[in-house]
Amino acid sequence: MSASDWARLLDDPQSIRNLYDEEPDLDRCDLFHVLADERGASITLGFRTAHTPARIRPEWEGKEYNSFTFYLVFSQVQELAVRGWAAPACKTVAIQRDPDEKLSVAITSEEASLLFRARSVVLSAARVGLVSSSV
Repeated sequence: MSASDWARLLDDPQSIRNLYDEEPDLDRCDLFHVLADERGASITLGFRTAHTPARIRPEWEGKEYNSFTFYLVFSQVQELAVRGWAAPACKTVAIQRDPDEKLSVAITSEEASLLFRARSVVLSAARVGLVSSSV
């Protein structure tokens, strides 16, 4: 599966496809948020990208923006494995559906890795914003 083919694994692929012709490549997005919630056995990943949507939501009309932020919530998480703890600039994000219908998620870099399996994934939030660029 290509890195930008993750949308087909969402419970509702249209949630991102209504915004993009080609969804953002997770390898190129800034992974700025990881939340493991033991109460719901879920993991939330927050991504930010300069690859803004081709189509915008009505509530974004008239807003100035240059970034897109979105959160993926994986539920019924099992087999969580964490090695190292860093905010990698260069990482690989792989999500695939296994024969048992569960998702395997692997986020890896030279310094760290986050591996887990989950039953499902949803796009829980999405917004555009204005982010200043670093020089």
